[in-house]
Amino acid sequence: MALKYDIAVIGGGASGIIAAIAAAQELKNNKVNSKIVILEKNNRIGKKILATGNGRCNLSNMNVDVNHYHGDTKFLYSFLSEYSPKSIIDFFWKMGLPCIEQDEGRVYPNNFQAASVLDVLRYQLENYNIETILDFKAEKIEKTNSGYIIHSNEDSVIAKNVICSFGGMAYPQLGSDGSGFEMLKKLGHSVTPMFPALVQVTTDPKRAKPLKGARNAAEAVLLLNGKPVKKVKGEVQFTDKGLSGICIFELSRFINELQNKNNIEISLDLLPDYSLKQVFSMLRHTKKVLDNLSTNEILNGYINKLAAKEVVHNALKNCPKFVNQLSGKQLETIGETVKDFRFNVTGTLGFRDAQITAGGVSLKEVDDNMQSKFCSGLYLTGELLNIDGDCGGYNLHWAWSTGIKAGFSAAHSLINKKR
Repeated sequence: MALKYDIAVIGGGASGIIAAIAAAQELKNNKVNSKIVILEKNNRIGKKILATGNGRCNLSNMNVDVNHYHGDTKFLYSFLSEYSPKSIIDFFWKMGLPCIEQDEGRVYPNNFQAASVLDVLRYQLENYNIETILDFKAEKIEKTNSGYIIHSNEDSVIAKNVICSFGGMAYPQLGSDGSGFEMLKKLGHSVTPMFPALVQVTTDPKRAKPLKGARNAAEAVLLLNGKPVKKVKGEVQFTDKGLSGICIFELSRFINELQNKNNIEISLDLLPDYSLKQVFSMLRHTKKVLDNLSTNEILNGYINKLAAKEVVHNALKNCPKFVNQLSGKQLETIGETVKDFRFNVTGTLGFRDAQITAGGVSLKEVDDNMQSKFCSGLYLTGELLNIDGDCGGYNLHWAWSTGIKAGFSAAHSLINKKR
């Protein structure tokens, strides 16, 4: 016999867990008894939370605004004014988790441990007697006259209201494989094209492999047919497949949007704090004081050693052995290459390596309460919606915010029916 609940949350990730907690809080505040359950396909909840921010859990960002998001951003103008970074910090503080701001607005738990975030959430689940059913892979959501039936291979759950928080397609190894979108399509929703975002960029392996392991500060510019599309600054990490690092992640969604277009390049300025004129002057000085230095080492001390060698290799076809043999024109060519170290882009890595999914269910298909416009009592949250944010806590902020809103809304639906 199917178990019956007032609210069933499909997905035990960030938005799903906090949705269940928000609903329970609101119901308790209004003295309404209820049964809430989280249905999780993994053998434990919150796996992706533990992986965020390199295990430090970048919860939000004090610089949250519409400009840091992509997709159906029109929805965000009023929504983000209601769910500010301070409101998320306060929500966690009331649950017992102090937060701290660091690194240009990034918000973390005070001890920089993602496990503490999950511990606080799990404590709240216990505190409000929210049930969790693990290894429950939802395969069908059936609408009935009194609510919904959620079917898995072996079991089914009946609920008056359902909150869909099953994530996108990124990190399928942690449970988000995109299967939930088919359930929503059958309930009338449409799904925009989806692609990996915040992911490594791939380049020609012959260019990539000699640089593997190098890191260097840079200004990275995405070029289409030689014209700038997007410019970001940060540390670039070189891998055997191409380019990585936060600033490269920021470019990856635009690359996937342009994937059917040819001649996509990334230009790296490896000395972004110096003008080209200053770089020329520095190289002339190096030639003067280190005249017996190997030419391959002329940029040592300026940029990463591996990158320095490759810049010289790419700048000069006929490279003299020693610095004192370099002509003024060759020095200029090295300087120009440092300021414009180019890579032809072949694509990005896939969903398995991506932090988030770009695309999803259109925000035009949910109301201001995160409720489906097609199915009363069905709420959508987080990454399954067509919003994706930049690196720096913006995606978790979206997850928490939509989860809290959906939880409150689902609770009020029940409260209103009791009156």
